[in-house]
Amino acid sequence: MQKMILPALLLSVFTSAQAITPQADGEVQQLLSFVGKSQCTFIRSGSSYSAKEAQDHLSMKYGKAKDKISSSEDFINEVASKSYLTGKPYSVQCPKTSEQPAKNWLNTELKRLRGAQKS
Repeated sequence: MQKMILPALLLSVFTSAQAITPQADGEVQQLLSFVGKSQCTFIRSGSSYSAKEAQDHLSMKYGKAKDKISSSEDFINEVASKSYLTGKPYSVQCPKTSEQPAKNWLNTELKRLRGAQKS
């Protein structure tokens, strides 16, 4: 009996650890909205995409990965900042700024969102 309990316990720990919290899901939704309203150009796999196209793409990826991530940081690091197929990083070109990695841009926005929530 004890031999069966430990594997079941470990499985439940790993399974529950991967469920995204409602708070993190809310942050991800805010980040997706931010992307769509940004007026920035997104560069992925050598091609440029509008903010709306980027939002749609990231939303689709998030839908497929939602059960595999547990935080907003996971969303940024594993879903929104690089190609799943090639591993190449995404970048963002916003008006009047230099091109930057999408990971940095989204982490900056996440910090801003969290700071605004504390106020």
